[in-house]
Amino acid sequence: MKIEFVTLENHPRRGVAFLISPNEKVTAKSVFDGLENSNPERILLTRFDAWVDGLVNDKWYHGWAQSQFAGKYINCFVFKYKEKGLEQRFYGFLCNPKTKPSDRGYRLCVLIRHASKKEWETDEADLKIVEEIRTTLTVQRTIDDHFKEKP
Repeated sequence: MKIEFVTLENHPRRGVAFLISPNEKVTAKSVFDGLENSNPERILLTRFDAWVDGLVNDKWYHGWAQSQFAGKYINCFVFKYKEKGLEQRFYGFLCNPKTKPSDRGYRLCVLIRHASKKEWETDEADLKIVEEIRTTLTVQRTIDDHFKEKP
């Protein structure tokens, strides 16, 4: 298991990466790779960069507030776009993986799952899967190991 950055890895404030895992519920990277050199790929890359740059656009990406789903998914995040009448969503989670005091504000979005849907509302099943994967010790160690300071 590993993470693979899709935005610049050395950005000082934010980054977007895919979780690479043999788990069949982890589908974001394989679906994204299937978009290669297409308009949807360019749309997503633009949205990733906008989030990394700190722009706010709830139509392109967002998290979930404490008041939604009883606050169970406040670490979850989604990037989305429409294609052929379907809402395409790339679900993941946010974390602060850097441990140096000067880097603790760094936010990483780790993308896990893709979903294609007709309705606007989020299917809670996708959020449950992201939260289940986010909280596994293996995923936490994978992220920690990636950001561990090199001697």
